Amino acid sequence: MADRVAYDFERAVKANKDAYVALFDFAAVGEFEILLHRYDLNGRLANLPDDIKEQFAKEDGTPYPPARERRNVGNFYGILAQRTVGSGGCAASEPRTRYGKLLGAQFDPLPANTPPGYEKLRATVNAYLAKGGVVGLRCSGGQGGLALVWTERPNERGYDLITIYDD
Repeated sequence: MADRVAYDFERAVKANKDAYVALFDFAAVGEFEILLHRYDLNGRLANLPDDIKEQFAKEDGTPYPPARERRNVGNFYGILAQRTVGSGGCAASEPRTRYGKLLGAQFDPLPANTPPGYEKLRATVNAYLAKGGVVGLRCSGGQGGLALVWTERPNERGYDLITIYDD
């Protein structure tokens, strides 16, 4: 599946922004991202600035809406997707960074004082990861790399992307 994700991603990015955006399930992206914030706040991401810590601490586990995530992921088209893909030559790999590798790992239980919405998100995202994983992407015709998280879906591709990170 990793090779398929890399192939589809390269093809979509080279086609146009709409093809790239169509690879994602934005409801799942919103769930994944809000869950990551809580784990980042709890130490998964070192050196969080104080303003970001404050923002993440105020979140209650309500997923970001799909429209917001569609806009955000769309904004990554130029700065992450096109930069990485460039002229092509993409291949699946292991994510390079510690954070990229952790994106495909099951989420451990959260502390007891965590707002209750996060436990539902943790179960949902762990179910996605149980039927998916993380793919590192490197392209000889581009710059940098990406970590793409996918989950199995009953669609023509057989999967949807559920988050994207610089790697």
